[in-house]
Order: sequence, then structure tokens, then C-alpha cells
Amino acid sequence: MRVLAIRGRNLASLNGDFEVDFEAEPLSDAGIFAITGPTGAGKSTLLDAMCLALFDAVPRLGAAPARARIETVQGDELSAGDPRAVLRHGCGEGFAELDFVGRDGERYRARWTVQRARQKTDGRMQATRHSLTRLGDGEILGGTKTETLAEIHRLVGLSAEQFRRAVLLAQGDFEAFIKADDNERAQLLERLTGSHIYASLGRAAHEKAATLRAQQQAIMGRIEAQNGLDDEARRTAEEQQSAAKDAADRTSATLGELSKAVGWETERAILADKVTACESAAATANAAREEAIPRHEALRLRKAAFALAGDWTAIQEAATLAHKAEQNAVLRQGELDQARERATQTAADESQAIASVQVETDRVAVQSPEIEEARTLDRKLSETRASLDGISDTRATRAQALSECQKVEQVAGSSWSKAIATRDDHASWLAQNAGFASLATQQTELAAELVEIAAVNLKLSQLSGSVDGAEASKIAANISWEAAKAAEERTAAAATSARNILDEAKASAPSEVEFSVVLEKRDRLGALSPLLVDWKHHEAQVGACRDLLARLRSNFGEAKVEREDLVTRHSEVNSSLPILRAQLQEARRAGELAEAASGEAAMQLRATLEEGQACPVCGATEHALSALDSLLGMQLREQRDRIADLEASSTSETAEEAALAARIQSTDKSINGLELDIESQATAMAVANEKAQAAFAVLSEKCSLTGLDPAEPDFEITLESALATLDGQRSTMTEARTAVTIAQVADEKARSDWEESRRASGVAAQTLRDIEQELSSLLERKSHITETRDRLAKSIDVRFSGTADWRQLADPIGWLDEQAGAWRTYFADHSKIVEAIPGLERAVADARAETAAAMVRFDEIESQAKAWEQEQILVTNARSRLLGGDTVESVVAQNEAVLSQSRQALETAQTAAALGRENQAASAARKEAADQEAKRVVQGHLDRQGRFHARLAELAIEEEAVADAAREGQTAIDGEVEALAAIDRAFNNAAAVLAQRQEDLIRHDQTDPPALSGDALAQAVSEAKQADETAQKALQDAQFVLRRDDEVRTQTSKLRAELERERAAARVWLALDELIGDATGARFRRFAQGLTLDRLLAHANSRLTDLKPRYELQRAPSGDMLIQVIDHDMAGEIRGVHNLSGGERFLVSLALALGLAEMSTGRGLKIESLFIDEGFGALDGASLGQALSVLEHLHATGRRVGVISHVEEIKERIPVKIEVTPVARGCSELTVVSG
Repeated sequence: MRVLAIRGRNLASLNGDFEVDFEAEPLSDAGIFAITGPTGAGKSTLLDAMCLALFDAVPRLGAAPARARIETVQGDELSAGDPRAVLRHGCGEGFAELDFVGRDGERYRARWTVQRARQKTDGRMQATRHSLTRLGDGEILGGTKTETLAEIHRLVGLSAEQFRRAVLLAQGDFEAFIKADDNERAQLLERLTGSHIYASLGRAAHEKAATLRAQQQAIMGRIEAQNGLDDEARRTAEEQQSAAKDAADRTSATLGELSKAVGWETERAILADKVTACESAAATANAAREEAIPRHEALRLRKAAFALAGDWTAIQEAATLAHKAEQNAVLRQGELDQARERATQTAADESQAIASVQVETDRVAVQSPEIEEARTLDRKLSETRASLDGISDTRATRAQALSECQKVEQVAGSSWSKAIATRDDHASWLAQNAGFASLATQQTELAAELVEIAAVNLKLSQLSGSVDGAEASKIAANISWEAAKAAEERTAAAATSARNILDEAKASAPSEVEFSVVLEKRDRLGALSPLLVDWKHHEAQVGACRDLLARLRSNFGEAKVEREDLVTRHSEVNSSLPILRAQLQEARRAGELAEAASGEAAMQLRATLEEGQACPVCGATEHALSALDSLLGMQLREQRDRIADLEASSTSETAEEAALAARIQSTDKSINGLELDIESQATAMAVANEKAQAAFAVLSEKCSLTGLDPAEPDFEITLESALATLDGQRSTMTEARTAVTIAQVADEKARSDWEESRRASGVAAQTLRDIEQELSSLLERKSHITETRDRLAKSIDVRFSGTADWRQLADPIGWLDEQAGAWRTYFADHSKIVEAIPGLERAVADARAETAAAMVRFDEIESQAKAWEQEQILVTNARSRLLGGDTVESVVAQNEAVLSQSRQALETAQTAAALGRENQAASAARKEAADQEAKRVVQGHLDRQGRFHARLAELAIEEEAVADAAREGQTAIDGEVEALAAIDRAFNNAAAVLAQRQEDLIRHDQTDPPALSGDALAQAVSEAKQADETAQKALQDAQFVLRRDDEVRTQTSKLRAELERERAAARVWLALDELIGDATGARFRRFAQGLTLDRLLAHANSRLTDLKPRYELQRAPSGDMLIQVIDHDMAGEIRGVHNLSGGERFLVSLALALGLAEMSTGRGLKIESLFIDEGFGALDGASLGQALSVLEHLHATGRRVGVISHVEEIKERIPVKIEVTPVARGCSELTVVSG
């Protein structure tokens, strides 16, 4: 890689655009060049620009704390390592750009850009952008920022850390490397070379090997835990299983026979209970039918009363109409009375309006002379006002002239009085402050001395504060040094104690094998709990299925009985329904005949019959028409009642038949569904039973590995106890292992604290020496400044003599300016006033003469005006007594308006009177019509009421019964009919069901009864269940022994094969652990660092031969990280690197940095640009020459070297320089110079 150009804008102290072109003269021909400038000017910013353009990072920010935050003036909060902080303060945007030659020989341009929102200086900081362009064809490489950085890494061949080691030589880091102790040197070498991965590899190898060993130990423990049967024991177990199976089959058969007997007895008890219940229901239904007999007679009377309900309703409506007619007549009488009152009132209003018009006419005639007199006085008053207006302008002009003269006189007198008072005041002030005259003449010199002494006092105050701070710092530093020494002693003791505790914890902790065995046992026992829960769950499901199946079978039997009852009732209804329909048809024919006899035509024919005349139908001469009408009416009503009863019964029977058919169909569906449910539930119970047996088999299989038997009564308690014991062991071992970990952490922290306290003690001692030296310098400066202050104070005391104590003044210079300016102002004003007083006296006299003349002229016009004003007052008073002071026009208009209103009111009153008379006549006519209508309606109501009461007497029915029937309506009668029919049906149904239940009980008793019953049967069932449970348990135990032995035989062979596979797979890892593994990774890290240090020293010695042939570096045989120096000028004497001088250490660190650069650019990668930052100030002339010669020799190998330094001798020895020159505070510019 070769750097071609560096460009940028607004980065750190480099303001605006800058560019360094290494292909332009004089840099293109320079093998070595210097980057110079004072400290803080911005030299390192050039290196930052390269790293930003290539890697979006700044090397010197890499050491910043990861969580540290900085806040900019604009309010942005950035992390301490954020490269955007390089943007110059007060700038809206900036960039860094680098042209370089990549590994493929092509030229590229990498650009890093940062800006604030809208490129405003107060905008929020935005995300950075990155781009890469191939300069040959202008193609932009990469897309996103991540892709661009990856492409740059491919072209450069270095990561950011490798670039820092290979291009930006780490001479300063190797200076620290030489000075550090073993531990710090190992950490620095790991950071410089990137060898931290070796410690991670060592730890990973150790952890992997430990895991594999634990797995092997666990398998071995499982093999040892197996216990199998021999062949003889196996045969015995098989014979026991066969015998147990035969016994279980016999007990199951016996229990099945007894279960059938229990079922027969249970079913008979159920049938007997049903017979008892049906007998009770039949008795209840019969009692209800007996109680309903009076209700049939009541129903007949209600039907008769309902036949008159229409007449009763018509009477009620007629009564309402009669009442409304009477109310209307009363209302019309009220309207007539009101019309009469309104007619009387309007006639009176008409008379009053006529009188009012006459009164107003007389009043206007009387007022006419007064109106004429008022018109005369109005004309005279107008003439007087015209005369006053004629002289008012002259009067105002002379009054204004008089006022102006008086003002001028007043102003002149006031100015003269003020001038006299001011002259006297100024003369008095000048006499009292005569001493200020000398201050005014010496003001300039005195002000300069005051400024100087203020600056001296400020410096002295600052020095006093610095002295106080230094003394306090000295005390604090001394305390810190003593505390650091004490801390060093405490941490040393704590480190020893921590190591002892760690050793004790390791001795008390269990081994990995012991801990793994306990965990394996706990896992095996812990796996049994969910299996036990699963088995119990399936057993509960079997019980639930058994109970549900019993309920379904019971419901099935009840549904069959209910269907038989419904079929019986349905047959009864189907038998009675045709008979009922025939009776209804016959009743309807009889009703039609009765309707014909009572029809309108028959009634008209009977109306034409006369006594003694032959009937045209039958020829009879005697006609009992009244009795005939009564008889026909009664027959018609009876036929109608019979038809209604038969229709209701037919409807009820039809509805019941449909309902019974629907219920039979629904019951059939229920029976079919129950049959399916019983079959489904029997299958579900069988499945649940199989699952329960399978779950028990799995539980037994797993228990065989732990030595527990799930068939034992206390199995759960035994399992919980074993788990608690293993949990206690695991907790104890875990606590012991945790104690080791805690002790290791405490040991490492104690050793770290000890090292830190040693370093802090040295730093505290050096700090104390530095503070003592600074305090001595401050005291010397304070003494010199105190002498200067005393000399100035004496001079100022002389100049202020007799005026004021300048030391007590808050602002002596301000006070001096104020007093000197006041004295000069008073003196100048006093002189001007003395000169102006004679002129002011003349102005006062002239103003007084002008005022007197103006007064005479004003008095003349004022007397004329007063005469006219008196005349105006007399006329005004006379006019005010006429017409109440109102104008003639307003009075005339008012009179005309009053007369007009009176005449309009008269017309309105006349119209209202005529209308009142018309309304009275109309109201009288409406009253007469309402009276006649009320009489007609009342008479009609009385006639209808009489006929209704006659009919009630004829039928012997109370009016209240008819009223109740009308209110209740036909629905109530139909409801009662249905209720009585329901009572009859309930009795019939109860009797039929009782007969069916009695028949079912008899049929059941005729079947074969069991030999045992009652308590004897219960005792036999209990004994059979106990025998069956015992036989089943014996069978399960025998099966469990065989299954466990089968598992042991299979599992042992599998476990040994698995152990061999584990050993084969772990062989490589265990060997790797022996070579490089340990818990901290230190073994492999030390080995890798040793190789790295050997390579580094080899490369560094090749460069040190050119820089300082006298010395050669080598590793010390007594330590991994120790470096020693061979002094060839002293016959190969061995020296430590700490014995080298400052210049010699710089040459050694430079050789190490160059060696690291060569190591970092291996694998065919060529670096053609190198930069070295500072360190040359420690070299003498000869050593500096040697160093520069080596760097120039690097140019001969095709490399360009840049030296960053502020040392003057470097500037003189290197002709081509990039100068970074400050031009303002925090602002620098770049120039390339030669020579």
C-alpha cells in the first residue's frame, strides 16, 4: 500500500480545506519528510484523517472508556470513542479523504464525511458516510457503509489495528514496553501483536476436555449402577410370572360373575323405586281431578256471561258518549257567557274612545296662543346670539394674546431666578471641592497608576490562591502518600490471605467426577416425577370413563321406558281424535240449522205474522213469537258453545298428537345417541386403561434404573425423600464449588489490588515532590509582586492627598473619572451663567410691558360681550316659561300625533264592538245545538241499559260476572278449558305409566335371580375384589422383574459401546488439553507470546544493527517476557534494558516498532508509507543521525517515511517538511516547504 494524498476539511484544529499531495514536488522526490509544528497544532490530525478515510476510526480514541460519554455545545451526546468528535467546533460539515494504491496496483480514493443537520453549526450531529472510488474509471465500489469498509479492507490488506502497527509505527508503545514489568510487558505485547486469541484457545481446549471427561465418568457410573439376573433367577422369575397370570385369570372370572349378580339386584331396586314414584304420581293426579269438578260448573257460567259481554261493552261506550255530550253542553254554556262579557266590554271601550278624541281636540285649541308667543321669543333669541357671535372672535384673539404675554413674562422671570440660584450653587460647590482641581489636571497619570496597581493586586490574589492551593495539595499529597503506603501493606497481606483461602476452598471442593455422579442420580430420579403424574392422570381418566359409562347406561334404560309411555299415549290420542272430529262435524251442521232459524230472513218473516192470520209456512193461526224467539236464541247459543268446546278439544287433541309424535321422534334420537355414546365411552375406557397400563410400564422401566418399585404403597414418599437427599448433596457440592470460584475471583482481585497499590504508592511519592517544588516557585513570585504593589501605593497616596482614601473606594478609577469630570463641568457652567444673567434681566422688563398693553385691549372687548350676554339671559328665561321649554315644532308635532292616536283607537274600538256582537250570536247557536245532542245521547243510553238489565234478569246472571268475562276475554276461557283438559290427561298418563312400571317389575322378578343377595353378595364381591387385586399385583411384580432384567441386559451393552465412542471422540481434545489447555489460557498464551517475541526480536535486531550496532536484543533465560541487551563494545556484556539511556531506549523502541511493522506486513503485503510520531528529542546528534540514516535507507527499499516531531534539530536535518502553523486560537494551517 502507498499513500498518494491526504485531504480534509474542518478536522480538529485544521480549519477549512487542507491537502497533502505526495505526488507533487517537493514530497514526490523526498525519501523522508517531517511533519512539524508546536504541540497541539494538529500534526497528529493528519494521521487521524488517514484512519478515518480508511477505517472510520481514530487510533488514539481506541483507549477511551467504552461507557464514557461527552456532550458537545450543541447538545449532542457522543461516546468518548466516537470519531465524529473530530469535527471542528463551530462547523456544520467536514470530511477526510485519502488517495492510495491498493494491493492490486490500482489507484483508489476513500472518503469519510460527517455533518450536522442541514449543515448548520447548531444542527444535531448526523451519521457518518463512507465511499470508495476507483480513480482509473471513476467506479464507486461498495454500497452500504459496511460493504465499503469491507472493500477497503480487501484492497489495503490490513485491519485498523494492523494498519496502526504497520503504518503508524508504535514507537511510543514500545517505549512503555521496555519500561514495564513482566505482567505489563505481556499485556502490552498481546495488545501490540494481537495475540489475545491464544489465551481464548487455551481456555476453550481446557473447558472442552473437562466436559468430555465428565461425560465419560457419568457413563461409567451408569454402567456400575446396573444389577441384572443370572439364568437360574431368570427361569424362576418366568415360572412365577406364569403362575401369577393363571391366578389373576381365575380371580377376574369370579369377580365377573359376582358383578352380574350385583347388576341384577341393582336393576330390581331401580324398578321398585319407579313403581313407588308412579303410584305417588297417580294418587296426586286423581286428587287434582276431584278438585277440578267445581271448576267445570264455573266454566259453564263464565261462557254464558261472555255471550253478553258485547252488550255490556256497548253500554259502557254509550255511557261514555252521554257523559261527553253533557260536558260539551256545559262547555258551550261557558263559551256563551264569555262572548256576552266580551261584547259588553267592547261596547264600553267604544264609548271611551269617542270621549278621548273630543278631549284632545279641545286641548289643542286652548294651546294655540301660547305657541304663537313662543315663536316671537325664539326669533328675538336668535338675533341676540348673532350679535354675540360677531364679537366672540375678537374677544378670543385678545384673550390669547394676553395669555401669551403672561407666559413670556413668567418664563423670563423663571429663567432669571434659576440662573441666579445656579450661579450661587456652582460657586458654593467649587469652593467646597477646590481639592478636585489638582485631580482633574493629573487624571491621566493617576488613572494609569490605578490600573497598574489593580493588575498587580489581581496577580497577587491569584498567586495567594495558588500558594494556598499548593499548600493544601502538599498536605493532601502527603496524606495520600502515607495512605498509599498503608494500602500497599494492607493489599499485600490481603493477597496472601486470599491465596490461603483459595487453597482451603480447593481442598474442600468435590471433584468433577463426584459432582457429575450426584447430578446423574438426581436427573434420573427427577425424570420419574412427570411419569408418575402421567400414570395417575390416566388412572383418573379410567375412573371417570367408568362412572360416565354407568350414567349413560342408566339414562339409556330411562329413555326406553319414556318412549314406551309416549307410544301408549300416542295410540290413545289417535283412537279418540276421529270420534272427536265426527262430533264436531255433527255439531257444526246443527249450528248451521240454528243460525238459519235465527237469521235475518226468518226474523223478517215472523215480524209479518198477525194473530188470527194463517202462517204462510205452517198455516197456524196462533203465533207464540216471544217464546219462539227466546227458544231459538237459547238453542243458537248452546250450539255455539258446543261447537266451541268441540273445536277446542279437537285442537288440543291434534296439538297433543303432534307433540307426542315429535317427542317420540326426539326420544328415538336420544336412544340412538345414547347407544353411540355408550359404545364410544366403552372404547374410550379401554383406550384409557391401555394408556394407564403403558404409563405404568414406562414408570416401572425407569424406576428399574434407580432401584425403586412404583408398586410399593409408599413409592411417592420414598421418591420425594430420595430427591430431597440428592438435592441436599447437590446444594452442598454447588456451594463448595461456588466457594472455589469466589475464592479465585477474590485472589485475582487481591493480587490486582496489590499491584495497583504499589503503583499508586510510587505515583503518590512523585506527586508530593512535584507539589513541593511548585510551592517554592510560587512563594518567590509572590514576594517580587508584593514589592511592586507597595511602590505604586505610595505614589497614589501622594496624588490623592486631601481628597479621599482611594483604598476604601470600590472603583477608584471610576470615582476619579466622576469627580474630575464633575469639577470641570461645574467650573464651565458657572462661567456661562455669570455671562448670561444681564441679558435675562432685560428680557424680564420687556415681557412685563407687553403684558400690561395686552390687558388694556382685552378689558375693552370684555365689557361689550357682557352686555349682550345679559340680554340673552333675559330672553332665554322668558322663553323657558312657555311650552315647558320645548320647541314650537315639537309641541305641534306632539299634538298632531296624540289626535291621530285617539282617532285610530276609536276605529279599533268600533271594530271590536261589532265583532263581539257577532261572537255572542254564534255562541248562542252552538249552545242550543249541544243541548239537543246531549238529550238524544242520554236517552239512547238509558234505553240500551234497560234492555241489557232485562236480559240479565231473564238469564239470572249478575252484571259483575259479565263485566269480569268481558275484561278477561275469550283467552281466559280457553285457558281454563285447556287447564281442565290437562288435569284429565295427567290422570290418564299417570295411570298408564303406573301399569307399565308394575309390569316391568313383574317381568324382572320372573328372570333367574342370583344365588346370593344383600349383605352376603356384598361380602362375596369384597372378597373377590381383594383376591383379584392381590393376584394382579403379584402378576405386575413378576412382569416388572423380567422387564427390568431385559433393560439391564440391553442397556449395559449399549452403555459400554457408548463409552468407547466417547473415549475415541475425546482422545484428540484430551491430548490438546495436555499441550495447551488450562483454566485461564495462560499456558498457550505464554507459549505463543514467546514465539512472537522471538520473531519480533529477530526483526528488531536487523534494524538495530543499522541504528546502533553496539547493541543486540535477546530474551533472558530466567523469564518468559524479560529482555536483555548484549553490549558488543563491552565484550558481549549482558545489560538490562532499564540501564539504557533515554536516547538508547528510543533507538531500541524504534527498532522494535520497525520490526513489528515488518511482521505485520508479512504474507506478501508491501507497505510503502510509514509514519513515526515523536520521541526524537531524547537523541544526541550522532544517534539522531544514525536514526535518520536508517529511515532514509527504508526509502531505498521503496518506502516513504514521515517523522512527526516538534524538535528543532529534526527540522534542520530533514529538508522537506509539512509545517502545521497555528494562525489563531485553536486554528492551524498546513504548508509544504523545502530547504
